Amino acid sequence: MASKPNAYDVWSQIEQQGLQAIQGVTICSGEESYFIKKVESLALASVEEGAKDFNVDKVYGSEASVEQIVGLAKQFPMMSERRVVLVREAMSLKGMSSAEGQKALLNYIQQPLASTLLLFVDTKGLDKRTNFAKECAKAPNVHLYTFDSLQPAQASHWLQKLARDTYNVTLEPVASQEFIEWVGVDCTMLDSELQKIVTHANQGQSIDRTALRSLLSKTRELSSFELKDAIIARDLTKSHQIIRRMKQTDETLIGESLRMIGMLSNTFTLFWVILRGKQKGLSSQEIQAQINVNPYYYKVLERQVNGYHLAEIPGIMEALLDADRALKGFDAGAPHDVLQDVVTRIHQPVA
Repeated sequence: MASKPNAYDVWSQIEQQGLQAIQGVTICSGEESYFIKKVESLALASVEEGAKDFNVDKVYGSEASVEQIVGLAKQFPMMSERRVVLVREAMSLKGMSSAEGQKALLNYIQQPLASTLLLFVDTKGLDKRTNFAKECAKAPNVHLYTFDSLQPAQASHWLQKLARDTYNVTLEPVASQEFIEWVGVDCTMLDSELQKIVTHANQGQSIDRTALRSLLSKTRELSSFELKDAIIARDLTKSHQIIRRMKQTDETLIGESLRMIGMLSNTFTLFWVILRGKQKGLSSQEIQAQINVNPYYYKVLERQVNGYHLAEIPGIMEALLDADRALKGFDAGAPHDVLQDVVTRIHQPVA
C-alpha cells in the first residue's frame, strides 16, 4: 500500500506544475499552513503587482456567503490576464453546508471562468462522505490538496533540504533531529528558528550537533538543550544551575518550561519503546524502525537510555504530566519551581 504523501510532497507536486496545478477551483486543507501559504503566494503572484487592487479579492469565510464568492469568481479581470479570489477559513462560508449553497458552487465548478483562480483554504477539509465532496472530487476543474502535519522523520528530511537549498548550509541528520525535538514539527516555526541559526553560520557550513549548539548559544537558545542533557544525565547540580540561569534571563520562564516538558516527554517516550524492544529481544535495527528516527540519532538515544530502567519510565512520564498540568494553570507554582520538581523526580533512579 502506497504511503500517503506528506505536506511537502504535495507542495512539491504543485510547485513543479505551477499555475496549472491550481487553475480553476482549488481547495486546500490541513494543519500545515506553511505550504498552504505557498499555494496562496503562487496564486497571488499570477496577478501583476500594479493590477492587484482590482483583481485580487481576499475573503474570510465567516464574513461572506457562497453566493458572494461565486459572484466574485464570475467577474472578469481588469487590465490583467487573471483574477484571484482567495477564501480563507472557507468551511465557515455561509451556505457552505446547505443544499442551495452547494448547488450554487457546483454550478460554478462545472463552468468556471478561465481567467479566475478560485482558491479555498481551511484547516478543515470537505466531508468526503457527502455528495458535494464526491462531486468536487470528480470535477475536472477542481483540485483537492491536503496538507497534513509532517511526522518527525519527514520534518527532519524537509529541514535538511530547506537548510541546503534555501540557506546554503548543511544540517547533519542528528542536528536536524535535535532541532525538531526542540522546535516541534510546525514548518513555519522550524523555518523561523532555522533563520536565526543560519544568521550566525558561514555559507556552506556543515552544522553537526556541536556546531548547532555553538550557533544556538549566539541566539540565546542553548539553555534548553543544556538543561535537557543535564536532566537526562541525572546531573542534579548542573540542572538546577541552568534553571537558575534561565530564570535570570526570563523571569516568567513559562514558554521555555513548556517546551522543555515537551522535549523530555518525546525523549522518554522513545526511551520506553527502546527499553521495551530490548526486553523483547528486538535488534537495534528493529527498534530504530519502530521509532522511525535516523541511525545517527538512534545511536544518541541508545547511549542516553543506558542510565534508565523500564520500570521507572512510567513514574517519569507521570512527573512530566504533572508538570505540564501545573504549567498550564491546573496547579499553582512558579515555572522554575515546576522544572526543579521534575529534575528532582527524574534524578531519583529506581534500584
